[in-house]
Amino acid sequence: WHGRAVGYSLPATPDLLHSAPAMTPCTPDEDEAHPALQPLREAGLSANVVAQVLAFYDEPNRVYHARAHVREMLDASVALKLPLSAAQGLAVLFHDAIYVPGAPRGANEALCAQLMRVYAHELPRAVLEAARSIVLDTTDHIARTPESGAVLDLDLLRLATPTDEFAQISLQVFAEVRPLFDTPDDAAAWTAFMQRRAAFFRALLEREFIYTLPDVRQRFEAVA
Repeated sequence: WHGRAVGYSLPATPDLLHSAPAMTPCTPDEDEAHPALQPLREAGLSANVVAQVLAFYDEPNRVYHARAHVREMLDASVALKLPLSAAQGLAVLFHDAIYVPGAPRGANEALCAQLMRVYAHELPRAVLEAARSIVLDTTDHIARTPESGAVLDLDLLRLATPTDEFAQISLQVFAEVRPLFDTPDDAAAWTAFMQRRAAFFRALLEREFIYTLPDVRQRFEAVA
């Protein structure tokens, strides 16, 4: 999925230590059977529903917020030995299922939580409510419940990547939002985009810590 932001380029930048775990490609069927989702399957969510939800991530406008982002989070939970509960797995699956670039703050997350209620209505209420809280916490990446921390850390794990890969991620996000900038000048649109992106990063840096879990923090905080 890297390099899909065709038409945009950045100057080369020096590498940082590649701390984030390497991810391995897998097929859609393997996505549905991902070992990190085993507790969710045991709670009663069928592979068919998983496949339907993952299809949202295959929309043609997705570049970064695509199926591979979900897969990376699941892969990282295994690689980092952070087993996901049924609620956490459900939140990972749905947290970006609805992604409308430029939507009002919190709107996408609220719609993801609503979509989750529709698709996963047969799951225990406690699982749905816990997953809903986690999804809503991805709005500002502040963990308000004990189960939110791991999912939020997995969602932000790509902040701890080499500089050149980090630049490519920025290009991928830019490709998703480029149509929102009413200018034919890519350079001007990029500047405006990076100003907004810098504000998000600045807000993260103002916190005491970016990552919630102590083990994740010890391993990735400095690089991020």
